[in-house]
Amino acid sequence: MATAIQERSPKKMLKVSFAEDDVICYKNATETFVEVLSRLTVEQLESIKLEIGHLPMISKEVYPKFKEYMKPLGNGLFVNIQSDTDQKYIQLLSIKQQLNLSYKVEKGTDFLPMRSKVVQRTKKSKEKLLVKLPSGEYLGNENPIDTFLNTIWEIGIEEIQRQGLELGGKKLITTTKMYNNQIEVGPHQWLTVPNQTKDKYKWLRVISAMMHSNMEISLL
Repeated sequence: MATAIQERSPKKMLKVSFAEDDVICYKNATETFVEVLSRLTVEQLESIKLEIGHLPMISKEVYPKFKEYMKPLGNGLFVNIQSDTDQKYIQLLSIKQQLNLSYKVEKGTDFLPMRSKVVQRTKKSKEKLLVKLPSGEYLGNENPIDTFLNTIWEIGIEEIQRQGLELGGKKLITTTKMYNNQIEVGPHQWLTVPNQTKDKYKWLRVISAMMHSNMEISLL
């Protein structure tokens, strides 16, 4: 008897419309979710009353329990993305109600997704980082420091710490804060972040090569 082949269900996407000509809809629901939150002000983000695992969804710290799910929103804030598309849909509806926002949230499988943002370089634009992951996905629709942090998380903070990598005469990860340009990314984990975008680019290329991550790092 022939074995029946079960077709995979289409992947659900989120579509958020701020206006008729201002729509966010990526193939990856998490990317849509994070970009919507990135549009909110610090005051709005800090007033959101949502929890995941009995901890605030928006935080100024990276929770050790959820560190692989904490994504930077800028201005020192992080969001816990440990939820599926259905849950993110409900979260966006709740945020809309809490903050009295006017965007429209939709969930479906037949939307025409946008391409991941690639910021084009202009004479007045600042340099941007673009990272292509081995999966084919891109990191780069955030500011350089967020892209740097996300790339380090993708490579693996624990493994980098075990290797004891040093760059520019400084340890990449220390157990206590040793330098001014460090960010706490976990318990007893302080990540050294270069100040200049071009230095972030150079460091990521070196780190990627040393850790054999097969990432493509570009400076736009």
